[in-house]
Amino acid sequence: MRINFSFCQITLALALFLNPLPAIVAQTTTSGEMVSPTTGINYTRLQNFLAQQNWRQANDETRNLMLKATGRELQGWFTMEDLQKLACWDLQKMDLLWKEASGGRFSFSTQFRIFIETGNRPGRLVAIENFQTFGDRIGWRKGGDWIIFKENLNYTLNAPVGHLPAPRDEYQIAGGRLEYSTLAQRLVTCNIVSLGQSKQ
Repeated sequence: MRINFSFCQITLALALFLNPLPAIVAQTTTSGEMVSPTTGINYTRLQNFLAQQNWRQANDETRNLMLKATGRELQGWFTMEDLQKLACWDLQKMDLLWKEASGGRFSFSTQFRIFIETGNRPGRLVAIENFQTFGDRIGWRKGGDWIIFKENLNYTLNAPVGHLPAPRDEYQIAGGRLEYSTLAQRLVTCNIVSLGQSKQ
């Protein structure tokens, strides 16, 4: 029996053999899917806040969803280990919803681009001045100091690019540098961004 394959089929098979797709591709989300197949978390509430441009509620909801996705609701804060285990589908969903609602002004991937531009690197600490510059650029620092209370963030579209979401714990006088570097590494690991260029 003779089996015929088209040129496209052969090319695709060869490409997959030479460059196997990472496992996270199977978890890719679209804006229409609202329930995570990984954690069972429903993202409709976040989508609604964002659609209404209720940035304050959306920011609070994002943090709550991150706590829920990492099993840290009771504790109310994250460890680096928690962020390293944050489900890729959930992180990608949050990023996508923020990006779509703000026209790309607010999202984790928008922050990541600025994080890299200011000389920071995911998963490792570089000069603290670089992280401070990142904080200055996205408006998490004011007058040379980190904004400690979330009430003092800017919940409007006039906020600096990348200002939201701001999932940091309150009272972090150093800006949560280690935790944010861990979150940035998770964005890379989940294929939401790349070191060369954050995905649009």
